[in-house]
Amino acid sequence: MKQQLIQAAERGNAEAQFNLAIMYENGLVDSRYVAEGNHSEAMRWLLAAAEQGLARAQVKLAEMYGEEPDGSVQACEWYLLAAKGLRGAHLQKVQSVYERASLGLTPDQSEEVCRFVRDWTPKDPGAATTLPPPAAGRVSP
Repeated sequence: MKQQLIQAAERGNAEAQFNLAIMYENGLVDSRYVAEGNHSEAMRWLLAAAEQGLARAQVKLAEMYGEEPDGSVQACEWYLLAAKGLRGAHLQKVQSVYERASLGLTPDQSEEVCRFVRDWTPKDPGAATTLPPPAAGRVSP
């Protein structure tokens, strides 16, 4: 099952990429037992799914950026983008989290967030087969 998930993720299936990211985050990819998660691999697969427009991957990616010391701009970018694809209670939750996260942004940072959302376009699922290796620091969309 794990191998099928990895293959689907590598083919560009956003749902598989999201699920694989969650498995990496929780340390469930390398063994049957919970171990230390692999943050960089989780971020890598979340980014792949988020770039295709999967709103729940965008929210999770924003949450992970929000946990980083200098990740507030990236978190706000992905929260605001995710809000475009959500409805009902999910939308309200993301709007609330975005509002709290954006309180500390400077005017320039707020403009950067708006520019990111305005200029964003989903990527082709086929691009997932050429995912770059995980990188330290910010993963650029």
